[in-house]
Amino acid sequence: MRIAVVIVLLALVAVGGVFAWRAHNQAAAPVAAGDGKAGAKESLYVAVPQGLFLPLSKVIDKYQAEHPNIEFPLLVDTPEAMAQATEENKEKPDIFISPGGHEIEVLRQKNLVDPKTMVAFGSYDLAILVPIANPGKVKKIEDLLNPEVKAISISDPDLNAACYAARQSLENLGLWEKLKPKMKVTGCCMSSFKWILDGRAEANVQFLGCPLDPKTAETAEKQKVAIACTFPKDTFYSPRNVAGIVTTTKKRKMAEDFLRYLTSPETIKFMADNRMRNDLNLPLTPGPWGPEQEQSPMGAKQAAK
Repeated sequence: MRIAVVIVLLALVAVGGVFAWRAHNQAAAPVAAGDGKAGAKESLYVAVPQGLFLPLSKVIDKYQAEHPNIEFPLLVDTPEAMAQATEENKEKPDIFISPGGHEIEVLRQKNLVDPKTMVAFGSYDLAILVPIANPGKVKKIEDLLNPEVKAISISDPDLNAACYAARQSLENLGLWEKLKPKMKVTGCCMSSFKWILDGRAEANVQFLGCPLDPKTAETAEKQKVAIACTFPKDTFYSPRNVAGIVTTTKKRKMAEDFLRYLTSPETIKFMADNRMRNDLNLPLTPGPWGPEQEQSPMGAKQAAK
């Protein structure tokens, strides 16, 4: 596997199956971008969310069997850090993959991702995590109003897809304004999760499986956290992995070729068989992405009436 992985920011963190680490571009011979089938080594820099790293690695293995001279330096980090790096770093990825869709939509609004290239696949459900002792007595979404719940840790809902979806859901349920005094916005999804580990918060918003999977109850026990409940699925948009080409790339053809391969129905099915999440049981086919896909489903129902 020709994937350049160098840890430069965060140590490997074993927190209920969570790992946060940054992979960065190792030096590669400077060559002109071609078709990737022969000649000197070329590289395609991909920003990939932590949860998609393993299935993407297997996809890259298969792709490199046909394109042996293409290397894949990866940026693997929290979605917030990946978006920040794409916006601020001089060296930007060629392809950005968002875990939930909203991060790449924010970059699109800043003209950093070509909207014509954005493709969705897989899906995520949305959950409330609590300390294993559940001091806030949270068993359903409405229980976030309990007086025992003093703090709800979240990431920035204007950037993080999970918290964007949670805000949409809570607004539709008429709970957002009531809960705003309890909402504690942290730097990223990893830091918001740590708030329930160390007792600073009684509840936390994450995608299901990030970091806890209901299929592995022993993980929840070991890490002293539990899944309290999931959000009503008809109250928030369907979060999906979304891949798109960064507008600053100088390797457009290579990026288009790999993106086409990555988002083919055959590859999406392959990733689903290799631990890619599809919690909403959506068809294992590529889908469109843009502002329309992030609209509230309840708003769409009201507009249809």
